[in-house]
Amino acid sequence: MNNLFLFTGQETFLLHEQINAWKKAFCEKHGGDMNLNVINGLGLEIGDMIAQIEAAPFLADKRLIFVEGLPEAPKTRNKDKVTKKDEARDAQQQKMIDYLEKIPESSVVIFVQSNPDKRKSLYKKIVQYGTVKNFEPMSGLPLAKWIQNRVQKYESTIDANTAEYLVSLTGQDLWRIDGELNKLASYTEGKPIDKKSIDRLVVPTIEANVFHLTDALGTRNHRKAIQNLHRSLAAGENLRQVFYMIVRQFRLFMQVGGYLGNYPSSNPANVASSLKLHPFVARNTMDQLKHFKVEELKSAYEKLLDIDVGLKTSRIRVTVEDQEELAMAIERFIIEFSGKVRA
Repeated sequence: MNNLFLFTGQETFLLHEQINAWKKAFCEKHGGDMNLNVINGLGLEIGDMIAQIEAAPFLADKRLIFVEGLPEAPKTRNKDKVTKKDEARDAQQQKMIDYLEKIPESSVVIFVQSNPDKRKSLYKKIVQYGTVKNFEPMSGLPLAKWIQNRVQKYESTIDANTAEYLVSLTGQDLWRIDGELNKLASYTEGKPIDKKSIDRLVVPTIEANVFHLTDALGTRNHRKAIQNLHRSLAAGENLRQVFYMIVRQFRLFMQVGGYLGNYPSSNPANVASSLKLHPFVARNTMDQLKHFKVEELKSAYEKLLDIDVGLKTSRIRVTVEDQEELAMAIERFIIEFSGKVRA
C-alpha cells in the first residue's frame, strides 16, 4: 500500500521535521489544511478513528491523516479473569488491525510513534502493509554534515571540525544542537561559527564537561581540568552529580581497558556491543584511554573512592548552597593525579 506509513525512531527532531515537511507539501499542493487531520491514536475510540479515515476529501482528491500514537489494548489485566470489558477492547483492537487493508485510496494515513511495541499485532500489520520511515540518532561524520547543512538555515557556516567540537559540548541531541546553532549564528552575524564563539555561548552538558575534564587529565593539563570543573559550578550544576560522573568515567576506563587487554584488536563497535555501551561513548573512551596507564587509573580510582567515603561519612560536607569542600577535594584530586603522572 502506498497510502499507509509509520514514522518511528528515537530521533524525534528528524521525525517531527518530516511531519512538518509532509504537512507543508500537502497544504501547498491541495490548497490549504482543510483535508489535513491529526488524530490522537491513544485517546480516540477505534470506531471514531476509522470514521475519520473513511471520510471523503472535501473539494480535493486526497486527505492526509496523522495518527499520533498506535492504538493499544490495555497493558494490565488479570489474565486469569478476562472480563467482558477486556473482550470488547480486544475486539476494537482487532477491528483496527483488520481495517488497515481497507483504507481508501483517497486517505493517506501516517501512524506516528517513536518507540512502538514491536510485539503488538497492530505494529506488525502496519509493517506488513505499509511503509516504515525510521529516524535514528546520528553521530560522527553524518551528524557533523547535518550540522553544516542545518546552519545554512540561519545564514551561517561551520566547518566539520568545529561541528564535531560543538557536539562534544552539547551531546547528540538535535533539539539542543539546533537551538545552539540559531544562537551562534545570531552572535557571529554571518561570519563562520568558530570554537571561540562556541566556548563563549554554549554551556556544556555535565557529560561533556566531565569528558573534557578527564581528557585534560589525560593530556596532563590540570589547569584546563580545573577550568571545566569551575564551568560546572558556574552553570549551577550539582557538584555531587559531577563527581559521580567522574567516578563513572574512570570506571569506564578500567572496564574498557580490561576488555582491550583481553581483546586488543577490538574496534569501538565490538567494545560497545560487549560492554553494552553507546558506540559514541565506547569510541571516546577508547580515544582517551591512550593517555593513561593501568597503574594510573587504579591510583586515580582509589583517590576517588577516598572522596566518596568522605562524602558518605560527612568528612566532606556538601549542601545545595555550599559545595566548596567537594570542589576543593576534586581540585586536589586533579592536581595530585597530574603531579603523580609527571613524577
